[in-house]
Amino acid sequence: MNNVRSENFFWKKKRLVTAVLALGVLCILAGTILRLRRGRDVGVEIRPDKGYPVGAVAAFYQKDERWKGDKLGTSGYTMAGSGCLTSCIASALSTQYQNTGAGSAMTAGELNKMLSEHEVYNGQGDILWARLEEALPGVRVLVASSVKPQEIEELLTQGHYPLVKVKVGGSGAAHWVLLVGSEEGEYLCMDPLEESGKPIPLSRHGSVAYRMRCVYWDGIKE
Repeated sequence: MNNVRSENFFWKKKRLVTAVLALGVLCILAGTILRLRRGRDVGVEIRPDKGYPVGAVAAFYQKDERWKGDKLGTSGYTMAGSGCLTSCIASALSTQYQNTGAGSAMTAGELNKMLSEHEVYNGQGDILWARLEEALPGVRVLVASSVKPQEIEELLTQGHYPLVKVKVGGSGAAHWVLLVGSEEGEYLCMDPLEESGKPIPLSRHGSVAYRMRCVYWDGIKE
């Protein structure tokens, strides 16, 4: 009788230990999934509530012969393959200068050289936003925690040009474009992969933005 009780106790204990271990594994998996989801960009469809006229745009092609082979800082990445964000920033600042007289103009190649010299890129070629303001006196940087359609429209109303992260063709590789206006219910953007330099509909990239930044000269001249 005692042997039967001991055996039952052993199997109950074994099942309890197994259940506890399984619960622990599930908790670890749930935590991992949650961290992955938090680190993943969340796409937001953006469409304007009204029209924003497109003025003269200083467009830059990231594969331009003049700078396509230039490295982003000390990283192994080049302007041709990874210079979309740098090209958009140069376009935003130069377009603002052309239209308002604020700040100054620069090409994508000139900006990349400046950012490289001031160590604004990290080892992976990513821009360190706090250092960008230090490297370019008079420039302000907005790093949005999430994509807010209303915030994008407010920036355009103020004469600033939002940079948004999209997916090429709506489902491809991550890519940055510059919103420069809107018409017929959709945004137009300066796309660093568009060799012609003409603004294209954001719908070519799905009209979905995953991140938003804005870089502009502080103080627009009237």
